[in-house]
Amino acid sequence: MVPAIRCGPSMPSSLGRVLVVEDEPRVAAMLRDVLVELGYIVTVAGGGAEALQLVPVFAPDVVLLDLLMPEMSGVEVLEHLRRDRPTLPVVIMSGNEDVDVARAALRDGAFDYLGKPFKIDALARVVAAAVVPPS
Repeated sequence: MVPAIRCGPSMPSSLGRVLVVEDEPRVAAMLRDVLVELGYIVTVAGGGAEALQLVPVFAPDVVLLDLLMPEMSGVEVLEHLRRDRPTLPVVIMSGNEDVDVARAALRDGAFDYLGKPFKIDALARVVAAAVVPPS
């Protein structure tokens, strides 16, 4: 598991709280580092079951959720989150560039879909839009 990084006393207040759900430690660490650099408080879960345990404790503003994970898929996690926290924005991430997969994730209630690899500016835009809903 990749440890959480939080804003400390010398750091400015955060832009929001992001839960990264990613089973690849290097990808999780990269996402955590980028999001912290952008100003978010970030916690990482290495799988779906851990993510579902962290949501009520960490209270994220957005979840970045890998689609393909062992034991519990991103689709299963999304189903649980839609039932238990229907207003929590969930951004699906996947290396599968299948347009049908993206459409299905959005139809199932995902806020957005990011195909891997993605550009940092695309990640920043999607997370910012999810954290601050349009008025």
